[in-house]
Amino acid sequence: MVFLVALLALVLWQNALEALANRDRVRGQMVDAGGHRVRMVVTGTSNPGPTVILECGIGGSTASSWGWEQRVVERFAPVISYDRAGLGSSDPGPMPRDGERLVGELHTALAHVGLKPPYVFVGHSYGGLLARIFTEQYPGEVAGAVLVESSHPNASPSAARPIRRWMGVLPLAPWAARFGLMRLYVTFARTDVDRLPEPERREQRAYLASSRHWTGIVHEMEAWGPLTSPEAAKAPGFGSRPLAVLTAELSASHWGGWSAMQEETARLSSDSVHEIVPGATHGSAVTDSASAEVVSAAIRDVVTAVREHRRLEDGVGRR
Repeated sequence: MVFLVALLALVLWQNALEALANRDRVRGQMVDAGGHRVRMVVTGTSNPGPTVILECGIGGSTASSWGWEQRVVERFAPVISYDRAGLGSSDPGPMPRDGERLVGELHTALAHVGLKPPYVFVGHSYGGLLARIFTEQYPGEVAGAVLVESSHPNASPSAARPIRRWMGVLPLAPWAARFGLMRLYVTFARTDVDRLPEPERREQRAYLASSRHWTGIVHEMEAWGPLTSPEAAKAPGFGSRPLAVLTAELSASHWGGWSAMQEETARLSSDSVHEIVPGATHGSAVTDSASAEVVSAAIRDVVTAVREHRRLEDGVGRR
């Protein structure tokens, strides 16, 4: 009996905190993505193009994950971050949550918010797969790309093993969130989220405590292997578009074959550079302020190469 009362108290506590969080004013604007709305944060619109699209990995909220980078990029280019449907503050979207559906919704939302091409697509982790799919679907609209710790559609067995282990327990996360356990985790555990600035840090913590956000993560993970990876694998690459590939210094020691996959990703364009983000892990490569300086510099290099119609590798050395 005591156990049941404790569980009920946890559920009520979690529901009350989620209700309070939902009352907070959402940064940015809610934009139609084809029958449902996604949250978009658009800044730097007084600058000339190309427009920079920031795309997060699995589990994040793009509008929160790229807090440091958006603050820098908005000084020299239009930049947009957003929450994919089902994540963060966005409405849930139709199933399945595969890459082609995700980029189609993004494309619809970009049109509704008035952000016209050309685009420089910046993808972290799983967002790197979406960058490949978006470019394949809308080749005339992508002028360049920056891939940070990009996932690979044909990950080696040793690199995929941690993902498979996570998939085994991931369906439990929405239930754990309903009982407040995920809130306890993000409150007391030290994570990459703690490296973000405010208000992004507070937002991301609230999302990671939310059962709705974790349900959205589960739906994306369910589509990753059978749908999204094959969609990215069939994409032809970036041609001669400027492409910067950034690899976290500490990732190679954790995931077998990771360095080779990053080198292969850099060969997706005939005009690419591959740089190491010093001292960074897979997650901190975008959430840490020092790592964000490296990422933001790469974004500036690609934007400049697009504007000046020159090769990316000709300008990186003059930073």
